[in-house]
Amino acid sequence: MAFFRHQNSAVEKAAMALAAAGGVAHAAFFTLFAWRVIGRGGFSSVGWALLALIAAVGVGLNFVGYWLIRRGKTWRKWGFMSIALSSVLAGALLGIASWVA
Repeated sequence: MAFFRHQNSAVEKAAMALAAAGGVAHAAFFTLFAWRVIGRGGFSSVGWALLALIAAVGVGLNFVGYWLIRRGKTWRKWGFMSIALSSVLAGALLGIASWVA
């Protein structure tokens, strides 16, 4: 019934928007680092592959966090933590990308 549907709070909406933006950022980082595995510039190919794997984990954390927030009140805390961890990973990857690029 749509009449009794849960309305998302402002914090939930902000977290879901952050998850969407983080997903786009992690996809860009994954593409950048995976492309470097082929080109092998700078780090070794193992280093670039590790950074691409971290970016893929970040995408997964965003997806899980978004899903947990949408799932309900009991899982919302874990969704927020998942999105926060993904944001920390995105910040670290941004620092690494600006340093090695």
